[in-house]
Amino acid sequence: MRRWGYGCAYCPERATHLDHVIPLSKGGEDVESNMVPACQRCNLSKGAKTLAEWALSR
Repeated sequence: MRRWGYGCAYCPERATHLDHVIPLSKGGEDVESNMVPACQRCNLSKGAKTLAEWALSR
């Protein structure tokens, strides 16, 4: 989170969660390159969706 300045990767809010860009349930890995900081609202909204699925649902 420090590398991102504690900002959410998806909106201007402060990050309090780590999000798996490719969800574990969709074959994503639990590795740093698949994780970005996210605020609670974005992380809970995205859930187990891919970025493309989440973007279409917003």
